[in-house]
Amino acid sequence: MRVPDREVAARLAGLRRAGVDLERRLRADQMTAPDSETYWASQLAGWRSEIEGSLAHYPFQLRALQQPMPPAPDDSPGRASETLRELLEIRARLEATIERITPVD
Repeated sequence: MRVPDREVAARLAGLRRAGVDLERRLRADQMTAPDSETYWASQLAGWRSEIEGSLAHYPFQLRALQQPMPPAPDDSPGRASETLRELLEIRARLEATIERITPVD
């Protein structure tokens, strides 16, 4: 059974808030622990998976979200900034998706 667009948009809005929380935590993390890179990769993968799971009946929006990230500039200062760039890119795509599927009343 297909879930109404309004409910999917509400789920995605919750995931957008989760992305804001991830960003806040990433900005506070000094990335000094030996497993920081693995931890953040798993956090982003889990978040992206939840978003993709919410878009099961939206193939166009799902494909847009799954597109590869654009290459980072050569002057990227490290893994923390690369992870932050990826997080912000996913969140921008998520926000665009929410706008596309939100019903106009």
